[in-house]
Amino acid sequence: MNVEKSNLLVQVYDQDRVAEVILDELRRVIEERGQATMAIPGGRSPGPVLTALAGRMADEVRSNLHLFWVDERAVSPGDKERNSSSTLAAWEEGGELPEYIYPLPAEYQDMEAAAREYAGILDRVTEGHPIDLCLLGVGEDGHIASLFPDHPGLQREESVFAVYDSPKPPLRRLTLSLPVISSAGLRIVLASGREKGLVLERAAKGPDPSLPVSLLPTENTIWFVDEPG
Repeated sequence: MNVEKSNLLVQVYDQDRVAEVILDELRRVIEERGQATMAIPGGRSPGPVLTALAGRMADEVRSNLHLFWVDERAVSPGDKERNSSSTLAAWEEGGELPEYIYPLPAEYQDMEAAAREYAGILDRVTEGHPIDLCLLGVGEDGHIASLFPDHPGLQREESVFAVYDSPKPPLRRLTLSLPVISSAGLRIVLASGREKGLVLERAAKGPDPSLPVSLLPTENTIWFVDEPG
C-alpha cells in the first residue's frame, strides 16, 4: 500500500516487502547495466530486511551486486559496534553474501586517507553512475548515515569524508556525503517505531537542516513506517 503524506511516498513497513522492493530495483539495474551498487546502513533497523533480502536473492543478482556502506564507526574490524559486523551477520542469516563487498576502512588511523581510498573505490566501481540504491536507517533525531542535525558535515561535497566530532559515540566515523546519498537511483528509509514515525511527520513539512533526512529528494525516496496514517 502506497500512501502520499504531503509529498513523501510512504509504505507500511514489512521486511519482506522492503526486500522485494530492493530486489526488483537490483534486478532492473542488472538487466540494464550488468551490475548494481547498493549502500546499506548500520544499526538495528536493517537487520531483518537484509536477512529477508539474502534469502530471496538469486545467484544472478548476488554475483553482480557491489555492496557498500553509508557510514562506519572508527572501531576495529569485528568489533560488535562496527556497522559492517552486524549487517554482514544479518545477511548471512538469510543466505550467501554478495560477490563484491566493500566495508569502509574506518579502522585506519589516518581517516583522511581512508576517506580518499573509499572514494576511489566508489568511483571505480560505479563508473560515473550514482549508487543505484541506498538503504537508510533514520535516528530519532532525524540523522542518516553519519550526517547529524545542523552539523557542518551536511555541507560537505566530497563523496566520502571523515567525521571527528559525532554527537553520538564514537566521535570518529567515515560517511558518505549528502550529495552522494541524494543522487542514488532509489533511496529507502526505514522508520519503524513511534519516535521515528514522528520524524516522518516533521520531514513532511519540508527540508530542515535540523532534520537531515528531510534534506533528501522526495522523488525516488520511499519511507517504510509502521503506520503511514
